[in-house]
Amino acid sequence: MKKKMKKNRILSLVLALVLLFTLSACGTKKGEVSYQNYTGITLVSEATNEKPASTYSEVIVLLGAATNYDNYDNTTQDGYLEWTSEDFTVKVTFEDNRATAKEQTGLYQSVYATPIGEKTGAWEWVILQIGKFTFFASNLFGLLGDTYYYWIGLLIMTLTIRTLGWPIYAKSNDLTLKMQIAQPEINKIQEKYKGKADQASQQRMQMETMEVYKRYKINLLGCLMPLMQMPIFIAMYQVVQRFPLTGTGVFGNAAVTMNTVFLWTDLGNTAWLANLPLAIIVGGTMFLSQWLTTKRTASQQKNNRYQNAQQQQTQKTMKYMMYFMVLMMSYIAIGNAGIAFYWIIGNMYQLFQSYISHRKMGTKMETFKNKL
Repeated sequence: MKKKMKKNRILSLVLALVLLFTLSACGTKKGEVSYQNYTGITLVSEATNEKPASTYSEVIVLLGAATNYDNYDNTTQDGYLEWTSEDFTVKVTFEDNRATAKEQTGLYQSVYATPIGEKTGAWEWVILQIGKFTFFASNLFGLLGDTYYYWIGLLIMTLTIRTLGWPIYAKSNDLTLKMQIAQPEINKIQEKYKGKADQASQQRMQMETMEVYKRYKINLLGCLMPLMQMPIFIAMYQVVQRFPLTGTGVFGNAAVTMNTVFLWTDLGNTAWLANLPLAIIVGGTMFLSQWLTTKRTASQQKNNRYQNAQQQQTQKTMKYMMYFMVLMMSYIAIGNAGIAFYWIIGNMYQLFQSYISHRKMGTKMETFKNKL
């Protein structure tokens, strides 16, 4: 049994790592205009024996059919091709069937390397609004005159959005408390039907479990509430990544120079050594937040005599996932000082939320029990 549990923990970590590296390694297929395919074109000036200059046909394979062939001579194999759309323009020049020059606008390595305002759509509009709020907050909405500090904007933006999301956090905590109160009864039901795999027993177990949920007023759809925050957190992450790449004109004042300096580093900095102290703080604050949550959960469940092996295994798996997430976020933070600063603020705010919630937990639990 112990061997099986250990194997499951290792498998969970391996799957998480595979997912991470799969997402990070996702590329772009050939035959379409993309940043990756554009950079795959080798010019005569860049060519080596191992990697010769790209030919006309090789460029077509990479980028697909051009939108303009008018300036290319098939006989001499000289001239240039153009690919144009609403979002980008690409021009590749050839001499004697070899690419000699290339230029483009509108292509970026990824969405995280794209300046805000370059793309259109509802999602980009949300990102632009958060970016504008960050811009105006960086000079305290006019109180600092023409002086704009990026770290002030990040601080205010993070605290504002986290505070707006507090009701969702509170509702999730209430659901967690109700689940803790009801858990002993649910575990008794699971023990009662342990080893009974027939359909009738399984149906009775489900019905009895649902009766417990109904009695304790537990709505399982509430488990999805934290997911409501995910889109806005993803948008915030994109803003922090893309803000330093964006000209201030996008936010309404092209004459402004944004001050991105913070303590010993620059919040647009990607140099790992300068970012290392911030990355360590990210890891430390996240570990502290997760550790306190785990410790409080374990304390609340220590008198639960009906905790089954599956729940114990789940707790151990979550513990290992906690370590993995701390390491992963610290690693990402090393590559971007702005992201590191943003996560530090968020982690400290989460510690504050957890402290307030823990102080009120006893009172809330008694209130819930009295209502039953």
